[in-house]
Amino acid sequence: AFIGDLENMAKLNSAIQEIFGGRGLRRYLLIFQNPAELRPTGGFAGSFALVDIKDGNLIKIDIPAGGSYDLQGQLSKYVIPPMPLLLANKRWEFQDANWWPDFPASAKKMLWFYRHSRNLTADGVIAINADVLNRILSIIGPVAEQNRDLVISKTNALATIQDIVEFGPEKKANKPKQILSDLAPLFIDSFKKMKPQEVLPMLANLEEALQAKEIQAYFTDVNTQNTIKEFGWGGEVANISADQDYLFVVNTNIQGQKSDAKIKQTISHQAVVQPDGTILNSVVISREHTGQPDEKLYGQNNIDYLRIYVPEGSELARASGFTWPDEQKFRAPENWYEKDQMLAEVEKEIGFDKESGTRVTGEFGKTVFANWIITEPGKTSQVQFIYKLPFLAWPKTQESSLGSWAKIFQSESPASRYQLITQRQSGITGGFDSQIIYPDGWTPVWQDGEGVNLATNGAAIKTTELNSDKIWSLVMRKTD
Repeated sequence: AFIGDLENMAKLNSAIQEIFGGRGLRRYLLIFQNPAELRPTGGFAGSFALVDIKDGNLIKIDIPAGGSYDLQGQLSKYVIPPMPLLLANKRWEFQDANWWPDFPASAKKMLWFYRHSRNLTADGVIAINADVLNRILSIIGPVAEQNRDLVISKTNALATIQDIVEFGPEKKANKPKQILSDLAPLFIDSFKKMKPQEVLPMLANLEEALQAKEIQAYFTDVNTQNTIKEFGWGGEVANISADQDYLFVVNTNIQGQKSDAKIKQTISHQAVVQPDGTILNSVVISREHTGQPDEKLYGQNNIDYLRIYVPEGSELARASGFTWPDEQKFRAPENWYEKDQMLAEVEKEIGFDKESGTRVTGEFGKTVFANWIITEPGKTSQVQFIYKLPFLAWPKTQESSLGSWAKIFQSESPASRYQLITQRQSGITGGFDSQIIYPDGWTPVWQDGEGVNLATNGAAIKTTELNSDKIWSLVMRKTD
């Protein structure tokens, strides 16, 4: 274990040298995401900074006062956005680039938009959710901004900054993000003056934020990116084996303002094994809007383009409960706009369920079911997907690898292994529960994972907070 830790430290040390300019000038895009307006990688990317680092020193930081929208007039490419984004804009632009939950893919698209806006390249993208600000302030203490006579603390930071951005005097001058530019040097100065006893808590919070996907990173240097991926800080859509169940629920707020701050989401999953070994899954997603209709920013209808990523080859049986936005509100792109090449490469059309209006695509080695869910303030919406998995719960013959599981548990009876991997979308934490149900004649012999309770014919995963990626395992044995 000690040797392993030393190896990890060596890998991380090499990556840190590269990231912080130990081998020459490095330039990064820092993307500030707001989970109150949820997007696939964590939140709407309304603000960004361009940072130059060399030899461990911050050479330059540029935070456009107009935020991400400052790049609109400089963008040289006219490409058609993903269909759901037509509800917001007929042209795909930088602020909507984080379209995929796979962070490396979205980061590459951000770099593409930036290159075609300012004719500049960058060495990587680091996305930072707004919640990280509270982590920092909890350690360094309040920060005073003299020009506005403000004191930013962990208890008021997000609400205060949000109010200034949306309703402050700078917005009339098309500089709504000026507050971020003014605060940046104050935070940098606080970091430089950090007390020795504050360093370890800061590093611990940084590691927690990375594990919780509150910070996600992508680097163009292959070795550095491989290290980031190995430590689980890259925000990728997970690779799975052919016999693993998988679920990744991804929400995208389009024209719903900051209403996600008032949304409580729960996911109920069920896998029912049929007598012939086929597995029929049900996923029920409930979204409760706790806002009030008269609340500024938060009291709007939550308009969510919902995607669930499931094992590749899964077949949709039925879907229900969806609500589509008014078709007249979608913007039509100009005829001469180009199709986006990366979008075509990532999203492979599979089909369309006419009864429910569910779109089916193939992305990142997964099958994706997508539809709309609109939740009004004070109400709860619920949708359901029912689909068949592309593998069997037990082998057709005893010569398969699952036969070894029976030997491990000292039994010649047929054995079945079921494993569920769930990924958590950055920016949202909600409840998750599941049931794994086998037919009569099967009994559980082993389980692993948080909150698993065995039953006579399977297992139940009690309601747990989906605050990170999780995995559950179950081994069953045939008794008759």
